[in-house]
Amino acid sequence: MKDCNVLAYMASIFSQFLYNPPKEEMWKDIKEKKILLEWFIHSNSTSNVQANLLWKESHLKEDYLELAVDYTDLFICDEISLKAPPYGSYYLDISGELYSRESDNVKSLYNQCSFFTNALFGQPADFIAIELEFLSTLLFNLEKDAAYKEALKIFLEENFLPWVGVWAKDLQSNAKSSFYKGLGFHIQNYCEILIEEFCINNYEKRILRRAS
Repeated sequence: MKDCNVLAYMASIFSQFLYNPPKEEMWKDIKEKKILLEWFIHSNSTSNVQANLLWKESHLKEDYLELAVDYTDLFICDEISLKAPPYGSYYLDISGELYSRESDNVKSLYNQCSFFTNALFGQPADFIAIELEFLSTLLFNLEKDAAYKEALKIFLEENFLPWVGVWAKDLQSNAKSSFYKGLGFHIQNYCEILIEEFCINNYEKRILRRAS
């Protein structure tokens, strides 16, 4: 069994990268600490190998301004349409609108677990960065109370896995930067690890649309 604290820390880092693109000082710190070169998980899986290759390229060649432009095109606005809408509702709700049924469902689970983040004041509950922050909280507390384990299984099966794997592939297909393309492969690999680690065999794949 992988250390749940390691899995929690990974979710937390992914969340930070998706709330906002790294700013100049953060990007400098990431490079100095070689975070993209020395990732936590190494395996022979296709997604992990590809992710590490892309992040090595990003470490060597990209600057924070390239990441900021790519972040905007992918998640905020683009001349035609968002390249990887970071909301579960887009993929899982018939309407595809924000603050819809999917958002309400996941917010209800947050409330049951007494989870709150200031980001909920400005984003729907099914925003990927918020879901990853919640996942990190569940994983960090998994051994403290059986209720967290039950909530984790429900969240993975009903809210997270049904759309995040497909969203990660949209990210891989549409990102211009090696950083965000690599993040797409890392999150795909992360979903694969979660499925294996927590024996998730029957989550409902109900994707109604995708960006690419």
